[in-house]
Amino acid sequence: MPKIAVFAGPSLPPEDRAEAPGFVYLPPASRGDVAAAAEAYDAIVLIDGVFHHDLAPSPKECLAACRRVPMIGAASMGALRAAECWPYGLRPVGAIAHWYIREVIDGDDEVAVLVHPETQRAITVPSVNVRYVAWLARRRGLLTKSEADAFILGARSIYYMERSWDATLEHAPAERRAELRTIAEREGDLKRWDARLALRHALHRNWASEVTRLPYRIE
Repeated sequence: MPKIAVFAGPSLPPEDRAEAPGFVYLPPASRGDVAAAAEAYDAIVLIDGVFHHDLAPSPKECLAACRRVPMIGAASMGALRAAECWPYGLRPVGAIAHWYIREVIDGDDEVAVLVHPETQRAITVPSVNVRYVAWLARRRGLLTKSEADAFILGARSIYYMERSWDATLEHAPAERRAELRTIAEREGDLKRWDARLALRHALHRNWASEVTRLPYRIE
């Protein structure tokens, strides 16, 4: 049975991590972890990686890994690296990865968050979640395009380690803040949605056949 390494942190909290044969959940990836996983596992799902306190997996490292084993990237660090390496086999999953590919967004800080050292849960808000809430609000007629743009721009002006919903909502129209907060709390965690989607892809993917074919496809 193939062994699948899943690098997961705040984007995929413990309650979302389905138990499945061969799946091993690892902490957010730092420099060298993806390369090591390509040696020790048959496939990789990269969701979370380190940002501020340590070196992140490099694009070159992920390129080498996805040429060695099947690899999915989504949600956070995985979305960044998938956008950089998808032409070479690293499969992007979810809205965030495709936003990067289409150059809707381009900064690493779009997905960066401050993480609680004990619970490993996010305690700040990533810009991509603000963008998603603004998009949902526009679709529901709660914000105009100019209001949504100002909301996103205001959120981007807040340092990612200090960006909370309280601070972010200060940049939205006062009469809409309660409704925007409700959207944010109930359905606005796009990183989590994308991470869960990537896990579903991984759980239903025929890794065994891909692992068998992969060396021949690369050669």
